[in-house]
Amino acid sequence: MSMFTKDEALSFLKNNLKVRDVEKRLETDRRSLLDDFVVAMQTQLVFQNLRLLSVPKAQRRRQTVEEIKSDLLSGVGGLCYNLNVSAFFLLQALGYRASMVHATCTSSVLFPDNHVVVYVCDVATPGDKFLVEVGFGFPTYRAISLDFEKESPEYIDSFIEYKYIRHEGKVLRMHRKGCPIRAMGKKNPLVDFVVGDWRRFYLVEPESTTQLAEFDEDFDQVFQNPAASPFHGSFRVIGFPNRKAVMVVNQKTMIEDDKGDLQVSAIEGGDDGVVAKVKELFPVLPDQLVQDAMTNFRASS
Repeated sequence: MSMFTKDEALSFLKNNLKVRDVEKRLETDRRSLLDDFVVAMQTQLVFQNLRLLSVPKAQRRRQTVEEIKSDLLSGVGGLCYNLNVSAFFLLQALGYRASMVHATCTSSVLFPDNHVVVYVCDVATPGDKFLVEVGFGFPTYRAISLDFEKESPEYIDSFIEYKYIRHEGKVLRMHRKGCPIRAMGKKNPLVDFVVGDWRRFYLVEPESTTQLAEFDEDFDQVFQNPAASPFHGSFRVIGFPNRKAVMVVNQKTMIEDDKGDLQVSAIEGGDDGVVAKVKELFPVLPDQLVQDAMTNFRASS
């Protein structure tokens, strides 16, 4: 199975993601090209659960490859399954040695394998290995080198401070400054894993695959079972234009300021006000999609 031909992938990077000199850098600088791809997938596309919410609960399902591709080409984006799976197919089409990896987000629910990320190997030198994350709602403005023994460097991208560590054979993403769950101070022994000031946000399995079908059962649950994902119970649209966070979460906006902090404001006008704000901040999203998502969100909340 494939989602893109090489020509389609080249066109998408150049015309949709605005990545420069793609063909040349595939030959001379695959490492920096990978970083630019990772950034552009987040700055040019939207992380959102509106496609999920736009369908009544009883009819929700995992999207097909064709549907994912359509939302990618239009700029609508989607959730991790849409964005990270698309990243895998784009990188594979470009000749990178990419594979998909089961992961588990531990934000507010603990449901195994409710996330997916991408491994990319042999990028700059034989045997090197990187983690690609473009579908998370938190920024990751680089491919993360996994060539560390215990933990990666500490990074600050936009509003979030993070690092990756190794623990019991898995790779963990840890958050500190900017983590909303840490800021709330809520404790949940089912999902919390804390090391000093750092809280785990997800864990990644060591083994990977190029077969998308291996994720079908897990993501059928994510898209159909509210216990598998918090996105059935929230209204969320997130973008990073010019590497600055812009979010609509339920009835609030969260806009990154020049200091890298999120400024939170209530949206006036009830549900109509929220719909209008989403259209203002994310004009790429179709009006009907936004309205249907809000209608079903209220019907099930």
